[in-house]
Formats: sequence, structure tokens, C-alpha cells
Amino acid sequence: MKKNLSLFLVLVLVLSILSGCKQQEPEKLTLGVMADVGAVPFIMAGEQGFFEKQGLDVEIQVFRSALDRDAALQTGALDGAMADMLTIFFYERSGFDVKMTSETYGDYIMVTAPEMATEAFLGTDPIQIGLSSNTVIDFATEQIASSLDFNNRLEKVAIPQMPVRLQLLGSGELTGATLPDPLASAAMLSGTRIGATSDMGLYPGIFIMNASVLEEKADAVSKMYAAYNEAVDYLNTTDMETFFPVLEAQLGFPEALKATYVMPVYEKAALPDEYTFDVTQSWMQDKALIAETSGFEALTDSRFIE
Repeated sequence: MKKNLSLFLVLVLVLSILSGCKQQEPEKLTLGVMADVGAVPFIMAGEQGFFEKQGLDVEIQVFRSALDRDAALQTGALDGAMADMLTIFFYERSGFDVKMTSETYGDYIMVTAPEMATEAFLGTDPIQIGLSSNTVIDFATEQIASSLDFNNRLEKVAIPQMPVRLQLLGSGELTGATLPDPLASAAMLSGTRIGATSDMGLYPGIFIMNASVLEEKADAVSKMYAAYNEAVDYLNTTDMETFFPVLEAQLGFPEALKATYVMPVYEKAALPDEYTFDVTQSWMQDKALIAETSGFEALTDSRFIE
């Protein structure tokens, strides 16, 4: 009898240990980021162990094409991804159920050809700008052109591949190009900054997540943002030289920027900008890219932002 009781107690102990180990398994999230400055807090949250500290197992996939990112998100390979406000409207139109959960850092900057001053740029007719059509780059280009009153002289040159756009800009085959950072900063090593979405108070960078993930993994999403915020603190208090090699290796930051680039002051996770949402919606409706939408509140899940 005593022997059976001892075996029973050992079995209970083993099962308790196994149960405890199972409960301690980290929650898994797979995130997609674009190869730009907005991805840096996510990358550093992984590199510095902030996700692990929160009990998360986060896989980050870096995309250099929005089409590849969209394919991964829509096939369920990603739980969430960096995007822009045009994306949320396109997804709603197609019936793909995603929500905006926060904004991300993203500035879209128009830069001239090498050695071209602002006056020469604004005096050109037509002003040929390299961009990708019906994208956030197209949106940014028109907003900048309108703010500087050269929409009537704007000639859009569709160049979807950003490295090709940068190359043609560098060879002087374009008057200018609209690019995200760090490519914009690389172009500004020889060209002139004309304008940016941030100049007009427009912040189209967002993070989106599959609606089913928001319900099934809500705790993991909250922890993800806690780690993101810790990474923001790290970035804002650490010399860039310390982590620039990581940005080179994972995001393709040009080595030439190491001596001159100034990292932005990152902000902790915040809700998407409603003004930018409204401006984007109006622009897309004017272009007949979308019709009616559900509106800002319906397309935003605000539970995870303090």
C-alpha cells in the first residue's frame, strides 16, 4: 500500500512539473516589417531580448516588397505587419479582416537629383518624380506637390522597385523621387530634401493585425507592445554606433549613412493618426480606389495602447 502511494505521489509530481513547463512555453507571434526606419524598434526588441523578457517567442520577417508582405499576411503566415493607411482601406475593400493597432514611424520624403538646389527643382517643367503608383509613395508625392504648388507640373514616373528608383535618381534621370528612410537619407547625401509627409502633419505608417489573432492572442499582443516600448527607451538612450551593425545586417541600412545618419526620436506605441486617416480616405476616394469605408473606429483596435 505504501509503495503504491509513493508511486502515486511521484506520478503527481511529474505531471505537475510537465504541466508547469507547458504553461511556461512562450507565446508565439510572427510579425512582418518593412526594411525601413519604422522597423527598428521591432528589430531591437528582438535583439535586446525584450520580447523574450515578456514571455514571447517572436519571429520577425523583413520584407522589401509590400506585395510579398501582403501575400504573407493574407495566407496566414503573419499575425501582424507594418503597413500604411492605404493598405487598411484596400484590405477592407477586399474583405480581408484586419485592424490597425498602432502607428509606426514612417516619413516619406521627396529628394532631388544630385547637386540640384531647391530653386532649380521648383523651376523645372515638368518635374519628374519617381514613385510607385497607387501607393503611400504616390499619396505622399501628391501631398508634397500640392503643398509646394507644383501639382500642375508634376509628372509621375512609375518605378515600383525602390533601389531602381534610387539608382535613376542618382544618375540624374529623374528630377526627384519620393522615398522612405533610410533610402531618402542616402539620396540626401548628394540631393536636396524638398518635403515630407511629416512636414504636413501626416503620419501614414501603421501596424495592422489579423482580427482573429487579436481575439485569440490578445495577451501576446499586449506583451508585444510592452517590449516595443522598452525598445523605444533603449533606442532613445543608446548611441547609434552600438546597434547600427544590426540595422545594416537585418534591414539593409547603407553603410555610408553610419557617420551622418540621425536616428529619429521614437515614441512609444500610440494609436494611428485620425487626421491622416481622413486625408488618406479622401485621396483614395477621389482616385476612385475605394468607395465608402467603415471609418476610423471600426478599423482600429485600441485595446493595446495605454
